[in-house]
Amino acid sequence: MNRAITAFTDSMKRLGVMVRDLQLDKKGLHRPLKQCDLAKCRGTCCHDGVYLNSEEAGVIRELVSESREDFESLGLDLPEQVVVYGRWRDVTSGPKTATRPEPMHETVPDYPEHFADTICVFLMNDARCGLQALAVGRGKHPWFYKPSTCWLHPLSIVSGEEGSKVLTLHSDETDPQRFDDYDGFVPRTHCGRTCMGGEPAYKALSGEIKMLGELGGRDLLGELDDSHRDG
Repeated sequence: MNRAITAFTDSMKRLGVMVRDLQLDKKGLHRPLKQCDLAKCRGTCCHDGVYLNSEEAGVIRELVSESREDFESLGLDLPEQVVVYGRWRDVTSGPKTATRPEPMHETVPDYPEHFADTICVFLMNDARCGLQALAVGRGKHPWFYKPSTCWLHPLSIVSGEEGSKVLTLHSDETDPQRFDDYDGFVPRTHCGRTCMGGEPAYKALSGEIKMLGELGGRDLLGELDDSHRDG
């Protein structure tokens, strides 16, 4: 991947190397889903911002510094600090996009009770991502400025046996963010919820999986199609 596709060149190169030997959780990736409907979810998955690596944090800071007026034209009044330090239990810590208060429980009827009434500062009034809208407006790939964790959601890459990496879709049983006082993340977001009668996840998320495969020179969709036919 190059600058014509992404602003995060080094991060995408590393991801591409990972994809070459990536294992596929075929059971998880066949779980039925519905495609995202922003009019209903209002960006539920964006409620706490997104954790970033150092390259993503630097690029986003620089982008806002150079393009604050362009974001304002999208209706975003960004804070001075769009990247802050976050710590979530012992699971994740580091730089992340900042959030702002938003009455999500009032505007999203089935908003998870344990999610906070906040949203990422880059979420626009119509629930679109401002980073994506800016890229499209500049004639770039929609995910040019979008961190990989954002465009991959609800997919996750996790550690498997003997140091391997596995592409998966967390369920109620496998979600690592389930605790006594916190009822999970991925399967609680609209695009990560099981939907009986929906498409197999790898088809509902075909755009994300296709791009991920291209990073590492693999036809991940073809591999998943073969596994679907076989069983």
